[in-house]
Amino acid sequence: MILDSATLLIVGAMISVTMGSLWCGLSLDRRRSPGLREWGLSLLLAGSGSLLLGLRHVLPDWASIDAGNALVLLAIGYAWIGARHFDGRPAAWWMLLAAPLLWLLLRRLPALDTQESRVLLASVLGGPPLLFTAAEFLRRCSEAPGFRRVLAASFALHGGLILARIPMVLAAPEWSGTRSLPDGLLVRMILLEAILHAVITSFALMVLFLARRERQALTVIAAARDDAEAANGAKSQFLARMSHELRTPLNSVLGLSDLMARDRNLTPPQREQVAVIGQAGRHLLALVNDVLDIGLVEAGRLTLQRDTVPLRPLLEDAVALLRTEADRKGLALDLRMAPDSPEAVLGDARRLRQVLLNLLGNAVKFTPPGGRVRLALGPDVGGGLLLEVIDNGRGIPATQRTLLFRDFSRLPPLPGEAASEGHGLGLAITAKLVACMGGSIGVEAGENGQGSRFWVRLHLPPAALPAPLPPSTRSDRPPCRILVVDDVMVNRLVVQVLLQGAGHTVLQAQSGEAALAQLAQQPVDLMLIDVQMPGLDGLETTRRIRAAEAVAPARPRLTIVALTGEGGAVQREACLGAGMDDVLVKPVQRSTLLEMLAALPTREAEALPPVRS
Repeated sequence: MILDSATLLIVGAMISVTMGSLWCGLSLDRRRSPGLREWGLSLLLAGSGSLLLGLRHVLPDWASIDAGNALVLLAIGYAWIGARHFDGRPAAWWMLLAAPLLWLLLRRLPALDTQESRVLLASVLGGPPLLFTAAEFLRRCSEAPGFRRVLAASFALHGGLILARIPMVLAAPEWSGTRSLPDGLLVRMILLEAILHAVITSFALMVLFLARRERQALTVIAAARDDAEAANGAKSQFLARMSHELRTPLNSVLGLSDLMARDRNLTPPQREQVAVIGQAGRHLLALVNDVLDIGLVEAGRLTLQRDTVPLRPLLEDAVALLRTEADRKGLALDLRMAPDSPEAVLGDARRLRQVLLNLLGNAVKFTPPGGRVRLALGPDVGGGLLLEVIDNGRGIPATQRTLLFRDFSRLPPLPGEAASEGHGLGLAITAKLVACMGGSIGVEAGENGQGSRFWVRLHLPPAALPAPLPPSTRSDRPPCRILVVDDVMVNRLVVQVLLQGAGHTVLQAQSGEAALAQLAQQPVDLMLIDVQMPGLDGLETTRRIRAAEAVAPARPRLTIVALTGEGGAVQREACLGAGMDDVLVKPVQRSTLLEMLAALPTREAEALPPVRS
């Protein structure tokens, strides 16, 4: 796949139109939330304009160049109006039309018929309104200041990159009269940043809208405790839904950045820039997952598993994951497990691992180079387990220790100390998980009053170690034919490239109905299908396939894997109950996808009998 400007514009257009439609749909039920409709229209217009620009060699100039840029400028104007309406400030509607009308008028001049003059004019008209939008979000920083700063920074960065094209154009030795689409590393970086900008601003605006609605609801029902709890539950459900919707564009951002990173023709500076995009996407994914975990805990829908958890491998794996970062900083990272500790307990291995990594990761992050970090496990005095993470870092003042376990709470940096990365949710989630497991968590001064000592007390019953498994004979899955079913073209494209890179043949279908028709005509070895699709969704499609197989039991069973943006036990049980064999949570990672494929059974491909669609 060639990631040129046209491709990136079309990909960005599909993402913007999808998210814009979502926002406009939400605005129909939330008419009292000012600015929501304007943001949806802004994304729809930006997506339409990007699509016209991406079809430069298909459409005439008046449609691709003139109308495409006019729609993008109109979208920028709607973003500025939405920012003002969100804070209850009026906006002059003539400002909305000024930039696109000026663009259309000046485009009639013969002097503005070169590629460089078009870039110069579009940058002059589009850059400043983005900076004005960033300033609007900084006017009322008392309301959700962190997310307002994220919005302001994202708009300012986007506007700054657009304005950065002006000196580059002016420094060009000569201007060309070509009608082709501008291309090059800076243009591609701007387009990839625009995709990430749409995702980040949508998530931050969602949080702002949600925080405002929650505050208004709590003001009205402050005297009714039960109603307040209902509002909190609605918040968690809405947050979980939005987190699910954001996984679809994140799948595209992470997938495309991963594909660019694998391009051997990239120079070292270009590879570093692509790595920054991937790192930003993964950071946003971690934030979405953390917010979703908080929503599950507050809604009382967090399900804990009760399996046998060997403790030593669990602790050793956590230390191994942070060993590289500790070695980079010159930290002494060690593990101490008391001899009388149980070998295994009954609990949720995934959540225990999450608690360990959050505590140990913070200790490694905040301990200065040359320091010490220790993970210790032993029996508690009152029964149960005592987990300790001890460091000799900066320490935590006693007055600030209770703030650590609150949502979005971070300690201020010391004088001369750079601000650390993070969003202040790790310890809050850790405390909530420990509480769900019936335990307690706290922090105090470390050894000899230096550094910090985080402790976790858990009352988990001891268990016997499971019998050792026989040596694995699993090998990589041989090349096979795989059908990828998803209503979003970008998702199908990302999975197709990942699978083709491993030697598999990939077919595509954009709906459940199309998948059934294709399976009746063309045999496949495996099907990856999105769960949530319009019309025939993934669950119903799987049920119909299993019903058709029941009619012809001699035929081999088709292996079906769910692609879903919503993790958790409830979603997994629904997929397995419909007849699927496994579940893969978006965004799809190459290593996870190939490991899952290698573990699935192989079968001989054979076309299905006709399936009722």
